[in-house]
Amino acid sequence: MVTALALSVLGPGALVAAGDDGPSGPAPTGRPIRTILRPTEISPAAPAKASTKEVIIIVSGVNSSAQDPTFDALQAKLFDDPGYEVHRFGADPSYPYDTLGSLDRSADDLTREIRDLSLTRPAVHIVAHSMGGDVVDRAIANGLSAADGVATYISLSSPHSGSASLAAAEPVLEQAGDTALELRALLSAKLDVGSAAAHDLAHAKPAPRTAGITRLDLRIATDLAVTSQDAADPGVESRTLLPSDLGGFIDGHGAITSDPRALDLIMTTIATRAVPPDPRSAPEKKLADVASLGALELSAALCLAGLTLACALSFGLRTLQPIRWITRPLAEARLRDIRRK
Repeated sequence: MVTALALSVLGPGALVAAGDDGPSGPAPTGRPIRTILRPTEISPAAPAKASTKEVIIIVSGVNSSAQDPTFDALQAKLFDDPGYEVHRFGADPSYPYDTLGSLDRSADDLTREIRDLSLTRPAVHIVAHSMGGDVVDRAIANGLSAADGVATYISLSSPHSGSASLAAAEPVLEQAGDTALELRALLSAKLDVGSAAAHDLAHAKPAPRTAGITRLDLRIATDLAVTSQDAADPGVESRTLLPSDLGGFIDGHGAITSDPRALDLIMTTIATRAVPPDPRSAPEKKLADVASLGALELSAALCLAGLTLACALSFGLRTLQPIRWITRPLAEARLRDIRRK
C-alpha cells in the first residue's frame, strides 16, 4: 500500500525534470528487369513556392505537440506581422519529432526541414524551449549553420550543458535491476527518465559557436527543471529574468515562453539580428542571480530526496517481492500515460 501511494502521489514530482525490392522471379520476356523508371514515366514534383516572408521555426520540449498552447503568446504577437510565418517543428509529418526519442534523430529531421525551408525563404529564425534547445544544439554540432539560412537562434530555459538531475538518476536505474520499471515511474514527471531523450539530455553539451548566427539564451530565475548549471552556454549572451508575476514564480520553466520581456527580446533579436542592450539595473541582475542560486539549491535538494526515495523503494520491492504484482501494473500504466501525453 505504501509503494502504491508513492507511485500515485510522489511519481509526478519526485524528480524535477522522452523499400520496394521489386519482383523476385525472372522477367516473363527474358529481358532484364527494369527497376528504375525512365524520366518520362515520373510525374514531376510541384515546385515549392517562394515567399518573401522569413520563417520562425519553433522547437518545443518534452511531450510537446504542434497543437499545444506553449507558444500561443509568441504566435499572437506574430499574427498580424506580414514579415514572418511560423512553423512548429513536428507539425509536418515529413519532418517528425519524437520528444522521447534520440536527440540526434530529431536534430537530423530539424536540419532537413530548415534546409528545405531556406530554399524558398530569405531567412530562418529558431526559437527553442527546454529540450528543443538541445535538439538545435545537436543540429548545429552536426553541421547546421548560417549557410543553411539560419539567422538567429534563441533558446528558452534549455539545458545546454545537460540535466544534472537526469545524470544523477542514471546510476540509480542501472543498479535497480528488475525494479527499474517502478523507479522510472516514480522519478518521471513529463519525461520518462529511462527514455532515449533522457539519456541524451543527461549528457548534452553546448553547441559550438557558428559565425553568422545571432544567439541569445533566456530563462526565469525560479526555474527548477533547468537550473543555471544546466543552462550554462559558454560564449552565448545569457539573461536570467526575475519572475514577472506569481505564475512565473511558481512555474519558472514554462513561464519563460509567455513572459512579456522574453517575448520582446525574442522579437527584437529576430527583427534586428542582434541582441538588444540589457536595460536591467545592477541590483535587478544581482537579485536574479541570487534567486537563480536558490533555485539551484532547491532543485538539488529535491533531486536528492527523489533519489533517496527511489533507493528505498528499490530495496523494499526486492525485500517484499509479492507486492510486485501490484506495483508493476501501476508503473506500466504511469509510463504509458507519460508516453500518451
